[in-house]
Amino acid sequence: VLLVLGLGLAGVWMRLGVPVTRRITESAAAFAIAALALAGCAVVHANWDASENRQNSFAENEEEALRSITAPLRIEAHFAIEDARRAELENRTLAKLRRLMPNVTIEYVSQTRVGLYEQNTEHYGEILYTLNGKQDTSRIVTTEGVLETIFGLAGVTPKAEREDDHFRGHPLAVPPHHARTVFYGLWPALVAAGAFVHSRRTA
Repeated sequence: VLLVLGLGLAGVWMRLGVPVTRRITESAAAFAIAALALAGCAVVHANWDASENRQNSFAENEEEALRSITAPLRIEAHFAIEDARRAELENRTLAKLRRLMPNVTIEYVSQTRVGLYEQNTEHYGEILYTLNGKQDTSRIVTTEGVLETIFGLAGVTPKAEREDDHFRGHPLAVPPHHARTVFYGLWPALVAAGAFVHSRRTA
């Protein structure tokens, strides 16, 4: 939206023969349209995972179970900004959870940026989950541990994952017949022949 706005303003002000008042009016209209578009983008939560192995999403059965949870979920994670566990928790799990559950609130709690002197405090490293008046605390930052805690609080059991839900890559269409002959016989012979011909020409 901002990129289109910038191009539009550039187009408006490049017309030197147009009165300044008209250009100001058109610029104001462009700002108003951009503001409405940004406001609309702020309330849109639709997303699509274009990766074949669904690396940016949970498994389909887990997503279905999470969508069935309508109550607000609050997660309070006691990790400093530069804590590696916070990065793992955010990138592998919470970022996906935000896209899937718009009614989730995630808050990080820390007194310092590094967390070096907080390691010995009572609650540092804990993740507090609150759902439907129930609370649970865990120190597991893996995706499996986070989802297990959420499902336990919600009383939801995901469906069994199907075998074809796993992406195992694309199999090689044609077996590499005679690969050893090509790489260890034909190719070295061609290189040696080329070297021999080159040496004869330069001699």
